[in-house]
Amino acid sequence: MSVMAWPMAPAASPLLRQCGAALGDRVLRLQDEPLAILKALYRLGSLVVTTFTSGSRVSQNMNYPALTEGEWWLESVGERCRLRQTLKVQQWHSVLAVLEPTGNLPARSLLFLDHHGQPLQQVAVAPNSGGLAFEELVCAMLHPNQRSLSLPAIGPRRDGNRLDGLSALERDWEASQDDDDFSRLLLRCNDQRAMLYGAVRDSFACQVRPETLAVVLGEAADRDAATTLCVGNEGVRLCMTAPWSSPRWQGSHCHLAHNGALVSLDMAQMHTLWRLRKPGDGQVVTALEALDADGHWLWTLSAGEDEQQWRGLLRDSVVG
Repeated sequence: MSVMAWPMAPAASPLLRQCGAALGDRVLRLQDEPLAILKALYRLGSLVVTTFTSGSRVSQNMNYPALTEGEWWLESVGERCRLRQTLKVQQWHSVLAVLEPTGNLPARSLLFLDHHGQPLQQVAVAPNSGGLAFEELVCAMLHPNQRSLSLPAIGPRRDGNRLDGLSALERDWEASQDDDDFSRLLLRCNDQRAMLYGAVRDSFACQVRPETLAVVLGEAADRDAATTLCVGNEGVRLCMTAPWSSPRWQGSHCHLAHNGALVSLDMAQMHTLWRLRKPGDGQVVTALEALDADGHWLWTLSAGEDEQQWRGLLRDSVVG
């Protein structure tokens, strides 16, 4: 069994350490061509795709379509449900192939990592699917170095910018027309969401009690109301609209399910919960957004297809 040579920085994720202990044996390093490998996934048939974030995990059964250059998003529409997956391809760096079960990683799966060795997605071949395509893909993309990974060090952390005045922040917030505009506003604040939300008035962002999220999810399930849950990491953003199952609790984890998609939210990671109001699609959009203790984004819950129904649900459920 080969021993992996770890870089001094950054600290490896637990999943990467598990794979490192089995590198060259149960785990093989593939060429640093994640985009080419993503394009080849459609040949593997039915897949179980797991997306990792700091406060959640999403697993879904799907068939990867044949991706073409410049189209780094996937959309699936079913009865009363819709899933859109957007890939930030510049963040995808390296790929590991898991041949036999390793830790929590199943056999015949691929683990995609960002530039710092943090897991983005795991793609496993469903049982009785894929044929020899998985083995052919691994052989075709095998890296000549099976002893170490090439992971760049984390760059210097940027200092926070001084926020603009209240009137400028609220003016630019109100002028945002879509998520891209709002993302640009956040970028000007170095993505310091908690600082931005705390700087504007309650009519834009208002902090609510964390237990509101559990109440809203339970009430939505009782009313059979579809909601949209968005989660993500540096390389993937998932937005899923569905009438989610009643929340099932396991310790601090809240589990939701719909038609093959399984979501686990770690409530212990949620430090603050904000009710946001911002322009979108010709109307004011209301959302609940969870942040961790450092003020970083965890997930967003918003309306399904009916904004008015969603606002009514919030009116009956928000704990101030």
